[in-house]
Amino acid sequence: MGKIYKKINLKMGNIVFKTVNKNLISFYNGIENLTRLKHRNSIYFPEIKKMNSIMDSFHKTPKLKITVSDNLIPFKFETEDGVTLSGIKYITDHNSKKWIVSLHWFAGHKYWGLYNARVFMELGYNIVSFDFRNHGESEEVKHVTMGLNESKDFLAIMKWLQENHHPETIGLLGVSMGSFVINYGINTYNEEFKKYNVKFAICDSGYGSISTLLLQIRNFWLKEFIRKKRIQNFIQGVIKAQSEDTGVDWNNIDVFKFYDNKKIENMFPMFIMHSRDDIVTPFDDSLKLFIKRSIHSRDDEILIYDSSRHALSLRYHFKQTVYRWLKFENKIMKDDEATRKALEYFDLDKIKDNDDFDEKVELNTFYLNSSDNKDVNEIK
Repeated sequence: MGKIYKKINLKMGNIVFKTVNKNLISFYNGIENLTRLKHRNSIYFPEIKKMNSIMDSFHKTPKLKITVSDNLIPFKFETEDGVTLSGIKYITDHNSKKWIVSLHWFAGHKYWGLYNARVFMELGYNIVSFDFRNHGESEEVKHVTMGLNESKDFLAIMKWLQENHHPETIGLLGVSMGSFVINYGINTYNEEFKKYNVKFAICDSGYGSISTLLLQIRNFWLKEFIRKKRIQNFIQGVIKAQSEDTGVDWNNIDVFKFYDNKKIENMFPMFIMHSRDDIVTPFDDSLKLFIKRSIHSRDDEILIYDSSRHALSLRYHFKQTVYRWLKFENKIMKDDEATRKALEYFDLDKIKDNDDFDEKVELNTFYLNSSDNKDVNEIK
């Protein structure tokens, strides 16, 4: 009977992740297929033309479009376990030592990572993005592990960036699985990350553990098939079966334990954001992460929207998202002039902190800046 249950749980787990993968790929491919390229034989990156069209027709944010000449450079690099990955770097300023490392979502690709980080080009940051293993143009391996092995990809891009560009300032940006990988990677490879000049991170629509992710998937997509009384058995069964099948312990897909079990030595400010009605990842994981990090970091910020499609806050809440990101970065880097110019470029220079950002569907947007509540006598 044990072997039968194992097969059932493994099959169920595979169905779950294939279902999520299929739905996400279908949704994002649908976005990308909304536009038809007028010049498919373009020499320079037809992907950029497609993404620029998406910024126009779907995002309705033409200021997020990217201009390309010889400043967009593809490259290959290798992880510690021998997986070859595809990366791309955008050079905003050859003299700049500031970089954003952008991590895309599950079923996404490096061009989404590039465009998610577009805002920071106006602050003079160069951008590096890459395809996770089993994504985009990177090497296919047997398993997707929802952040465990993918954190090796994160470590590899950080090593590549350090060895090739020696940045003085690094900002991290992760969306969905990319957000999880940031939190998992900086804690798993804590000693290695001390070598890098990471100053801040932005984590959008992430999950904190495989258990909470599976619960979210069950509640929104598999509610009719898995009854409440079977939820615990379902989650534990999937985790056990996937662990045995992939050769890595899926119980370790959990960033909360890092903040429970040890002092975090390499802590930098983090901007955490989500939407209450996200049907892919649980928004309360972002709340929980903010609370647990607050013991260690007093400069984090959190922004929870009432409504937004998963990982698309730049589309549904462009003004507030960009404004909060720019203000957060300036709180840390303290370059008022660069921030002023960026706010002006995005037509946000007249907005005040308490403005409503023309939010027509938001009733109770939750925003909290930990720095505002920091004890003035507290020693950083």
